[in-house]
Amino acid sequence: MTIVPHPAAQRGGRQRLAARRQPGSATPSRITVPLGSAAALGCGHVQPVIPQICAPELMAAAEAALDGAFRATFVPDPLLGPGLSQLGSVLASMVKRHGGLIEAAITDVLERSGRYIVLRNVAMPITVPTQELVRASSVAQLNQTSIELAGAVAQSVFLDLIVVDRKKSRAIIAEVKRGSGKNEARKIHQVEWVLRCAQVQGRSFLTSLGYEVAQIRAVLIDVYGRAGYSDDLTVSGPAIDQLFATPVLAALETVTAALQARLRAAVPDLLTMALASLAGPENVKHPHSPGLLAP
Repeated sequence: MTIVPHPAAQRGGRQRLAARRQPGSATPSRITVPLGSAAALGCGHVQPVIPQICAPELMAAAEAALDGAFRATFVPDPLLGPGLSQLGSVLASMVKRHGGLIEAAITDVLERSGRYIVLRNVAMPITVPTQELVRASSVAQLNQTSIELAGAVAQSVFLDLIVVDRKKSRAIIAEVKRGSGKNEARKIHQVEWVLRCAQVQGRSFLTSLGYEVAQIRAVLIDVYGRAGYSDDLTVSGPAIDQLFATPVLAALETVTAALQARLRAAVPDLLTMALASLAGPENVKHPHSPGLLAP
């Protein structure tokens, strides 16, 4: 089988970083590399460092996310009614959109630093040999292991970010979570499995995209620190800035503050509509608190 050239490897020429090949490594049998829909973002020429914390495009995206949340259509819940349903819909939509903006803010800061190449939403094939290795190895062993991208493909997964460090010839594979609450156990297991597989075959995978690195690390970026993933994978709080040696948190705070300001300004009107809906005809039969319901 042949390797399909990844778009990220074609924009601006092949990006090669100094790397150390393992002695005696044989040429692997090649497999088709599926393409992520947005994998080539940030892989052109190096942008000059911009002094602003966040690029205007990022702040415009934050405004667009807010507008989208306010304009979104919703189906009133039979229990809540139209007013409370609208309020709940807007709040839930903003939380979800905030997660996407967090990832965009991280990308923005890293790209504008001039030090990093950032690939987003990258599809990676995980091979059967990789899965077998991960099952048979301890976490400590996996941290010291690299495997060729060869053999049958067991599954394909999408990775939030692959960050290539031009300065240190390393790469970071990252899944990004808001971390405002603990994820369910099944999801935690799935994400950790993918990250451990991605780490051991990450160097070979990046070589197939045209990036040769000496080191690779897979991490779970848990912004608020409550997602519940394993300590050896989790990077949270100030450690996020330390991981990239770049002030990422300042950008996240800037985007979050912009969302909060607009959202808080809109909440009084949403509450007014919600309260007005409670006085509608559907509530005429219950002007006072109904108290405990009969069994």
